[in-house]
Amino acid sequence: MTIFEEVEKYGLTTVDKKYLLKHLCGEKLTPMQTIHAGCYACMGYYVDGKVDCCIPDCPNYPFMRYNPNRRANKRVLTDKQRKDLGVRFKKNSKVKSVA
Repeated sequence: MTIFEEVEKYGLTTVDKKYLLKHLCGEKLTPMQTIHAGCYACMGYYVDGKVDCCIPDCPNYPFMRYNPNRRANKRVLTDKQRKDLGVRFKKNSKVKSVA
């Protein structure tokens, strides 16, 4: 039985299963999708349930989907940073529209 077939047969259905299957098919993943697919594989395809792995030494643990203290993906910007980004986006959009 191949890994793909094993995941299909035994893996608990979550979005992370989809990411792992995409990886096994050779498709590209975003960095966050890669982390979630790795957690899915490491946790035995969540066969025991969707639970925290309790491995705080893992470099991906802050991003683990079922970690109760999961790091939020939300970026907090100051007003100055927000203004600077707006200026950069406007500048870049003008350059692309000219080309």
